Amino acid sequence: MKTRRNKVILLVIYFLALILSCINPIYPHEMYLQHSATIIMMGFMIYITVKNNLSDRSFLCFFIFMIFHIIGARWIYSFTPYNSGIKTLTGFNINEFFGWTRNNYDRFIHFIFGFLFLVPVSEIYEKWFHLPKRFVFHVAFLFILGSSMFYELFEWVISIALSPEETEAYNGQQGDMWDSQKDMALAMTGGMVMISIRRLTLVVKRLR
Repeated sequence: MKTRRNKVILLVIYFLALILSCINPIYPHEMYLQHSATIIMMGFMIYITVKNNLSDRSFLCFFIFMIFHIIGARWIYSFTPYNSGIKTLTGFNINEFFGWTRNNYDRFIHFIFGFLFLVPVSEIYEKWFHLPKRFVFHVAFLFILGSSMFYELFEWVISIALSPEETEAYNGQQGDMWDSQKDMALAMTGGMVMISIRRLTLVVKRLR
């Protein structure tokens, strides 16, 4: 279903979330650098809304991912208080349960990038580029792998251009020398999980 009204509502929420995240910034310079992606994606989502050339489901996938990104950008990812937030709401200490010693919000974002982007990207390849339906999941999965790799290369370029302190604030490696590889692996895993879900859904529909 393609409904421009639903997209406009989500865009307004997106814009309000962006504005709220910029009030009294904790790490202003680093946060605004993170929001460069937020602005670019907003422009792309405005284009989709005006043309109304993507389903509401795909648009929602973009929206959910970007809301999580806006939250991460507010605390430049490395300091996102997800653990204290979950503990306040449920009493569950997720870091203690899994034995995590680092802030893993960035890991979560890379996973849901692969998980959520597979749906809209596969639709873009099918509807915009007229790729045969049997290939779209595979090509969308390759897009996730490729874009994840290029993002890690971009972070490497950032590390060359910025000071060590600024590089750490943007990249959020938190001392992990395998950070890039783990991020790409999580994006790949997210995409594989979504492919499995979609394939299983198709099998169930055929059996009915």
